[in-house]
Amino acid sequence: MSIQLYKPNSKNSGAAFTFSIGSNKNNSLPAFYINAISQFSWDENKKVGTFAGNSKDPEKKVNVKLSENECGEFISAIKNRHEYSAFHAYEENTTTIKFSPWDKDVKVSKYDPSSKSYKDSKVKVPAFGITISKGKGSSFKIGIDPGEVELLLKFLETFLTRFIQEKIDIQRRMSEKAVQKTDKASSKPVNEPNNSDDEDEFGDVPF
Repeated sequence: MSIQLYKPNSKNSGAAFTFSIGSNKNNSLPAFYINAISQFSWDENKKVGTFAGNSKDPEKKVNVKLSENECGEFISAIKNRHEYSAFHAYEENTTTIKFSPWDKDVKVSKYDPSSKSYKDSKVKVPAFGITISKGKGSSFKIGIDPGEVELLLKFLETFLTRFIQEKIDIQRRMSEKAVQKTDKASSKPVNEPNNSDDEDEFGDVPF
Protein backbone atom coordinates (compact mmCIF):
# COMPACT_ATOMS: atom_id res chain seq x y z
CA MET A 1 0.00 0.00 0.00
CA SER A 2 1.53 3.32 -1.02
CA ILE A 3 1.03 6.95 -2.06
CA GLN A 4 3.11 8.40 -4.91
CA LEU A 5 3.72 12.11 -5.45
CA TYR A 6 5.47 13.11 -8.68
CA LYS A 7 6.69 16.72 -8.80
CA PRO A 8 8.89 17.35 -11.88
CA ASN A 9 9.69 20.87 -13.09
CA SER A 10 11.26 22.65 -16.05
CA LYS A 11 14.50 23.22 -14.11
CA ASN A 12 14.93 19.43 -13.86
CA SER A 13 15.24 19.78 -10.07
CA GLY A 14 12.06 17.96 -9.09
CA ALA A 15 11.58 14.69 -7.26
CA ALA A 16 9.15 11.83 -6.83
CA PHE A 17 8.24 10.61 -3.35
CA THR A 18 6.60 7.34 -2.33
CA PHE A 19 5.09 6.87 1.13
CA SER A 20 4.38 3.22 1.83
CA ILE A 21 3.29 0.80 4.54
CA GLY A 22 5.31 -2.39 4.32
CA SER A 23 6.57 -5.31 6.33
CA ASN A 24 9.23 -5.25 9.02
CA LYS A 25 12.30 -7.46 8.61
CA ASN A 26 12.64 -8.15 12.33
CA ASN A 27 9.03 -8.88 13.37
CA SER A 28 5.41 -8.90 12.27
CA LEU A 29 4.86 -5.21 12.99
CA PRO A 30 4.15 -3.00 9.95
CA ALA A 31 6.75 -0.41 8.92
CA PHE A 32 6.43 3.04 7.32
CA TYR A 33 8.85 3.95 4.52
CA ILE A 34 9.63 7.05 2.48
CA ASN A 35 11.38 6.59 -0.87
CA ALA A 36 12.52 9.50 -3.03
CA ILE A 37 14.17 9.78 -6.44
CA SER A 38 15.53 12.81 -8.27
CA GLN A 39 14.12 13.98 -11.58
CA PHE A 40 16.05 12.62 -14.58
CA SER A 41 14.81 14.73 -17.50
CA TRP A 42 12.29 17.30 -18.73
CA ASP A 43 10.50 17.38 -22.08
CA GLU A 44 9.77 21.04 -22.82
CA ASN A 45 7.38 20.25 -25.66
CA LYS A 46 5.23 17.82 -23.67
CA LYS A 47 5.83 19.55 -20.31
CA VAL A 48 6.59 16.15 -18.81
CA GLY A 49 9.38 15.04 -16.51
CA THR A 50 10.83 11.55 -16.10
CA PHE A 51 12.47 9.77 -13.17
CA ALA A 52 13.23 6.20 -14.32
CA GLY A 53 16.69 7.13 -15.62
CA ASN A 54 17.92 7.61 -12.03
CA SER A 55 16.54 4.32 -10.69
CA LYS A 56 19.96 2.60 -10.76
CA ASP A 57 21.97 5.53 -9.39
CA PRO A 58 22.26 5.23 -5.57
CA GLU A 59 23.15 8.92 -5.30
CA LYS A 60 19.89 9.91 -6.96
CA LYS A 61 17.56 8.05 -4.63
CA VAL A 62 17.01 7.58 -0.92
CA ASN A 63 15.05 5.25 1.32
CA VAL A 64 14.19 5.95 4.96
CA LYS A 65 12.15 4.06 7.52
CA LEU A 66 10.15 6.06 10.05
CA SER A 67 9.54 4.82 13.57
CA GLU A 68 6.05 4.89 15.03
CA ASN A 69 7.04 7.91 17.13
CA GLU A 70 8.28 9.78 14.05
CA CYS A 71 4.99 9.06 12.30
CA GLY A 72 3.24 10.57 15.31
CA GLU A 73 5.48 13.64 14.99
CA PHE A 74 4.46 14.02 11.34
CA ILE A 75 0.79 13.83 12.33
CA SER A 76 1.30 16.46 15.04
CA ALA A 77 3.14 18.74 12.60
CA ILE A 78 0.28 18.52 10.09
CA LYS A 79 -2.49 19.08 12.63
CA ASN A 80 -0.75 21.92 14.45
CA ARG A 81 1.22 23.34 11.48
CA HIS A 82 4.67 23.29 12.97
CA GLU A 83 8.04 22.15 11.64
CA TYR A 84 9.46 18.74 12.41
CA SER A 85 13.01 17.52 11.80
CA ALA A 86 14.54 14.08 12.25
CA PHE A 87 18.08 12.73 12.00
CA HIS A 88 18.96 9.13 11.10
CA ALA A 89 22.42 7.62 11.39
CA TYR A 90 23.44 4.10 10.37
CA GLU A 91 27.13 3.17 10.34
CA GLU A 92 28.71 5.98 8.28
CA ASN A 93 25.46 7.03 6.58
CA THR A 94 23.41 9.97 7.83
CA THR A 95 20.02 11.22 6.68
CA THR A 96 18.15 14.37 7.67
CA ILE A 97 14.39 14.79 7.26
CA LYS A 98 12.73 18.20 7.40
CA PHE A 99 8.95 18.64 7.23
CA SER A 100 7.84 22.28 7.15
CA PRO A 101 4.53 24.16 6.75
CA TRP A 102 4.31 26.96 4.17
CA ASP A 103 1.57 29.15 2.74
CA LYS A 104 1.26 28.47 -0.97
CA ASP A 105 -0.12 31.11 -3.34
CA VAL A 106 -2.91 29.75 -5.51
CA LYS A 107 -4.61 31.64 -8.32
CA VAL A 108 -8.39 31.81 -8.07
CA SER A 109 -10.75 33.17 -10.73
CA LYS A 110 -13.83 34.97 -9.46
CA TYR A 111 -16.74 36.35 -11.45
CA ASP A 112 -17.23 40.10 -11.17
CA PRO A 113 -20.90 40.99 -11.84
CA SER A 114 -20.13 44.68 -12.39
CA SER A 115 -17.73 44.01 -15.25
CA LYS A 116 -19.36 40.74 -16.24
CA SER A 117 -15.96 39.07 -16.39
CA TYR A 118 -13.68 36.88 -14.36
CA LYS A 119 -10.87 38.38 -12.35
CA ASP A 120 -7.87 36.49 -11.08
CA SER A 121 -6.71 36.83 -7.52
CA LYS A 122 -4.33 34.95 -5.25
CA VAL A 123 -5.15 33.19 -2.01
CA LYS A 124 -2.84 31.42 0.40
CA VAL A 125 -3.49 27.77 1.20
CA PRO A 126 -1.88 25.62 3.94
CA ALA A 127 0.72 23.43 2.22
CA PHE A 128 3.81 21.55 3.45
CA GLY A 129 7.26 20.85 2.13
CA ILE A 130 9.48 17.86 2.80
CA THR A 131 13.24 17.65 2.29
CA ILE A 132 15.42 14.56 2.74
CA SER A 133 19.18 15.07 2.68
CA LYS A 134 21.78 12.29 2.42
CA GLY A 135 24.90 13.22 4.34
CA LYS A 136 26.48 16.30 2.79
CA GLY A 137 25.45 15.37 -0.72
CA SER A 138 22.09 14.68 -2.37
CA SER A 139 18.85 16.40 -1.32
CA PHE A 140 15.33 15.46 -2.35
CA LYS A 141 12.47 17.91 -1.86
CA ILE A 142 8.86 18.40 -2.90
CA GLY A 143 5.93 20.61 -2.01
CA ILE A 144 2.80 18.89 -0.73
CA ASP A 145 -0.51 20.56 -1.60
CA PRO A 146 -3.40 20.80 0.91
CA GLY A 147 -5.29 17.82 -0.53
CA GLU A 148 -2.13 15.74 -0.56
CA VAL A 149 -1.42 16.77 3.03
CA GLU A 150 -4.84 15.44 4.09
CA LEU A 151 -4.18 12.21 2.19
CA LEU A 152 -0.78 11.80 3.87
CA LEU A 153 -2.34 12.50 7.27
CA LYS A 154 -4.93 9.74 6.84
CA PHE A 155 -2.24 7.38 5.57
CA LEU A 156 -0.04 8.01 8.62
CA GLU A 157 -3.03 7.53 10.94
CA THR A 158 -3.87 4.26 9.17
CA PHE A 159 -0.32 3.04 9.74
CA LEU A 160 -0.41 3.89 13.47
CA THR A 161 -3.78 2.15 13.84
CA ARG A 162 -2.37 -1.01 12.25
CA PHE A 163 0.84 -0.78 14.28
CA ILE A 164 -0.99 -0.45 17.59
CA GLN A 165 -3.42 -3.26 16.73
CA GLU A 166 -0.54 -5.59 15.83
CA LYS A 167 1.19 -4.68 19.10
CA ILE A 168 -1.97 -5.60 20.99
CA ASP A 169 -2.24 -8.90 19.08
CA ILE A 170 1.40 -9.76 19.83
CA GLN A 171 0.93 -9.10 23.54
CA ARG A 172 -2.28 -11.17 23.56
CA ARG A 173 -0.53 -14.10 21.89
CA MET A 174 2.33 -13.88 24.39
CA SER A 175 -0.14 -13.87 27.28
CA GLU A 176 -1.98 -16.88 25.85
CA LYS A 177 1.29 -18.81 25.53
CA ALA A 178 2.21 -17.95 29.13
CA VAL A 179 -1.17 -19.21 30.34
CA GLN A 180 -0.77 -22.43 28.34
CA LYS A 181 2.64 -23.05 29.89
CA THR A 182 1.19 -22.48 33.35
CA ASP A 183 -1.70 -24.88 32.65
CA LYS A 184 0.68 -27.58 31.40
CA ALA A 185 2.88 -27.21 34.47
CA SER A 186 -0.09 -27.47 36.84
CA SER A 187 -1.48 -30.57 35.06
CA LYS A 188 1.67 -32.67 35.58
CA PRO A 189 1.18 -35.59 38.06
CA VAL A 190 2.68 -35.04 41.48
CA ASN A 191 4.26 -37.97 43.39
CA GLU A 192 2.16 -38.52 46.49
CA PRO A 193 3.96 -39.28 49.75
CA ASN A 194 3.75 -42.84 51.05
CA ASN A 195 1.33 -42.75 54.00
CA SER A 196 1.00 -46.52 54.52
CA ASP A 197 1.28 -47.86 58.07
CA ASP A 198 3.73 -50.60 57.22
CA GLU A 199 4.99 -51.76 60.61
CA ASP A 200 7.25 -54.32 59.00
CA GLU A 201 9.09 -51.43 57.40
CA PHE A 202 9.16 -48.98 60.25
CA GLY A 203 8.59 -51.14 63.31
CA ASP A 204 7.37 -49.42 66.45
CA VAL A 205 7.83 -45.73 65.83
CA PRO A 206 8.24 -43.67 69.05
CA PHE A 207 6.14 -40.78 67.70
